[in-house]
Amino acid sequence: MMSMTKKNEKKRKVNKEVIIMAIINLLFTILLMSFVFRLNVLPMKYFVLIIILLLIIDIGTLFLIKKKNKGLKFLGYFISVLLMIISGVGMYYLGKTNQFLNDAFNNASNSYTNTYYVITLNNDDYKDIKDIEDKKLGYYTSVPNIEDALEKLKETVTTTNEEYEDIQALFKDLDKEKIAATVIESSVYNFLTEESTLIDKEDYKVLYEFELTIEEEVEEIVDDGNNFSVYIGGADFTGKNNDFNMVVTVNKKTHKILLTSIPRDYYVTISGKGMKDILGYVGYFGINTSRKTVEEIFETNIDYYVKIDTNSLVGLVDILGGVEFCSDTAFTTTHAMIVGSYDNSTGKKLNVAKGCKTYNGIQILTISRERKAFTDGDRQRQKNCQQVMINIFKKMVSPELITNYANILSSVSDLYTTNIPKELVTEIAKDTIDNGASWTFEQQSVTGRDSSAYVHLGTVKDYVMIPNQDSINTAINKIKLIKAGK
Repeated sequence: MMSMTKKNEKKRKVNKEVIIMAIINLLFTILLMSFVFRLNVLPMKYFVLIIILLLIIDIGTLFLIKKKNKGLKFLGYFISVLLMIISGVGMYYLGKTNQFLNDAFNNASNSYTNTYYVITLNNDDYKDIKDIEDKKLGYYTSVPNIEDALEKLKETVTTTNEEYEDIQALFKDLDKEKIAATVIESSVYNFLTEESTLIDKEDYKVLYEFELTIEEEVEEIVDDGNNFSVYIGGADFTGKNNDFNMVVTVNKKTHKILLTSIPRDYYVTISGKGMKDILGYVGYFGINTSRKTVEEIFETNIDYYVKIDTNSLVGLVDILGGVEFCSDTAFTTTHAMIVGSYDNSTGKKLNVAKGCKTYNGIQILTISRERKAFTDGDRQRQKNCQQVMINIFKKMVSPELITNYANILSSVSDLYTTNIPKELVTEIAKDTIDNGASWTFEQQSVTGRDSSAYVHLGTVKDYVMIPNQDSINTAINKIKLIKAGK
C-alpha cells in the first residue's frame, strides 16, 4: 500500500513537471510567433510551418521529460531550455528589427523649418528689432519662402518692405543706408559670407533671428503593385543643399533595381519656382521640391524620397568598424576631415591610396564629399558615393556584425528621413522570402557640358553643368523599360 502511494506521488510529480514545462514551452512559442507575426515579413505558409515545427518539438521534449530514463529526461530538459534561450534571443532581435522598421520608415515630417536673419550694418545704432519700426526693410525675391517670412516678421515689427531682384543691389543699398535692414534665410546668408566674396561678414550683424515652419503639400501615392521610384538626396552640412542625388527605380515583379545618378551641379529649372539653379541648391525649398524637380527632368512619377543626413554617416560607418573604398588612382582630398563646417583650414586633408582600403567614418565622409580632386569632378563623386552606399550595405548584412545589431539599426534609423511606409518594405521582404527572388542592380548616370551661370538662388556666378538632353532621353527610356518589366 505504501509502495503504491509512493508510485502515485512520483507519477503526480512527473505529471506536474510535464504540465509546467508544457505551459512554459507553449508560452515561449506563442511569444516568439507573436514577434514574428508583428514583424510581418514571413509568408503565411512559412509562418504556419514554423508553428507546427515548434509544437512538434515541444511535444517531443515533453515525452522525453516524462520518460523514466534519466538520460532521455535530461535530453528533454536540455532541448526545452535551449529552445527557451533561442526563443528569447529571437524575440530580442525581432523586437529590435520591428522597432527599427517603425522608426526608420515613414518617419518624415510634412513640414520643414527655415531660420531667417534680420541683418543691419555693424556700425549702426540698432540694438533691438523694435529699433527698425516703420523703417525700410529690403528683401531679395529669390530667398526661399520670403513672402511667408515677411508675414511672420510682421507679428514682431512693422516695416516698409522693398523688393530686390538683384541681391548685390540689395546689399549696396544697405551699405548706403537707403534701407535700414534686410531679411534673409540663414543658410543663404552664411553662404554669401563664408563661401562667396559678395559681402564681408564683418560689415554686418544679425539684429534678429526667427524660425518659420513651412508645410509641404502631401500628394496621394498610388501603388500600382508593380513598381515604384525613390528620390535620394544626400544633404550637406547646411542640411539643405543636396550634394548627392539619385533616383532608385524598383520593379517588384522582375526584381530589378535601377540606380540613376544626377550630378549636383546639374543646371535645372526649380519645380514651381520658374527659376534655374543647380540641383544641389533646390533643397532650399524642401525635399519635395527636389523630388518634383527630378520628376520633371525624367518625365516620370517619383513616389517616395529619402533625405540622408551627412553627419550621421560618420557614426554609422564607425559602428560598422569602417567601410572599404577602392580607388583606381591615389589622390588627396581638397576637403579637410571635419564635420559641420566648410572651413578646410581647421582639419587635415586625407591621402587616399590606390587600391582597396578600409576607412573610418570621417574618412568615408571626406571621400564622399570630394569632387575637385578629380578630372571628372562631380561625375566621379557620384560614382564614389554609389560605391560607398553599396559597401555600407554589404558590411551591414555581414554575419560578424550580429553582436552589434541593435546599435547598427539605431544608427541607420538616425541616418535619414523618408516617407517610404514600413508596409512597403515588409511586403518586399515577404515576397523575396516567398519566391526566393534574387534582386539585380543596374546603374546609369546623366551627363552634361561644363559652363557657368548664376547659382545659389541667383546670388553668385559659378560652375554649372548644362544637361545633355540625349543623356537624359537615354535615362528616361531605361527607367521606362525597368518600370515596364523589360
